Amino acid sequence: MNAHALWYLTRGTGIVALVLVTASVLIGILASLRTGGSRTPRFVVAGLHRNVSLMTVAFIVVHVATTIMDAYAPIRVVDAVVPFISAYRPVWLGLGALAFDIVLALVITSLVRVRIGLKTWRGIHWFAYACFPIAVVHSLGTGSDASQRWMLGVVIACGGAVVVAALIRLWQLVPERVMSSRRHGRGGVMLRFRTQHVALRIVGTMAVIALPALMAMWAVAGPLAPKWAQRAGTPPVKASTQNTLAILAAQQAALEQQRARQIDDVSLQVKRQLSQVKAAIAAVRAASQPVVVSGGSGGGGSSSGSSYASAPATYSAPSVRSAPAAPAAPVVATGGS
Repeated sequence: MNAHALWYLTRGTGIVALVLVTASVLIGILASLRTGGSRTPRFVVAGLHRNVSLMTVAFIVVHVATTIMDAYAPIRVVDAVVPFISAYRPVWLGLGALAFDIVLALVITSLVRVRIGLKTWRGIHWFAYACFPIAVVHSLGTGSDASQRWMLGVVIACGGAVVVAALIRLWQLVPERVMSSRRHGRGGVMLRFRTQHVALRIVGTMAVIALPALMAMWAVAGPLAPKWAQRAGTPPVKASTQNTLAILAAQQAALEQQRARQIDDVSLQVKRQLSQVKAAIAAVRAASQPVVVSGGSGGGGSSSGSSYASAPATYSAPSVRSAPAAPAAPVVATGGS
């Protein structure tokens, strides 16, 4: 698996894990509100909550595994479990490790709920409310898509849903203890419980409203601001250390150049072959033209005619035969007187 696939898989599983954490928190809040009435049995809601939590753990495990396998960031296996010891963005990556530990604790205690007791299980499950904001800060602090609009939309939707559900949970109906006090006629106890719950609800409401506002201000000044990678604690790349993505890009560019040279060579060969074919066609056409051969006049008479040659031939001019020499004139000798 190459670096690009690991990078995309890490991003995708991280975003899906954030959505699943949100769904798990929402189902847990709805289960505590006893929603659904008699039409939806409690074991159905509990089973759905358990399955969503297990699916969340599965995606988080894949997210952690791909992050460790990717050579771009120097992240070790221990960095995914022990918070705040990583060399790569120690604070924001440590928050992700902390959220992972909380999710593991919630799942494990849910599986052994019968053995540890209901009170201990409820006490540990209160950390689920802290797990969600920690996961959001981790996603914005270390994610490469923090400045993207769609990522901000996902974070705002998840955060808004959890805030609304938490406010509904805080201001639900009077708890069972108050109702039982009313049935027994202990008015003073009922008043004390009511006052304490109202005060806790007011404090909880202020915290639920203030926390998203503080996170929004931090996001504007942090991940959404320029040069966040340097301020987040990204270690500088050494001169001797080559970036895996840069190596892959260089290899891709070299392959493209090699392909371009091969295409040029093939096109040049095709052009040469076409020129040879054209020259052969021209030679055949020239050889197929009629050739007129005329003979010269001589002692042997004259001849004229025409002939067609199917192949080029070499013609030489007719040789002129020399005429026989004329007899010598008789020599007359005169004598003197």
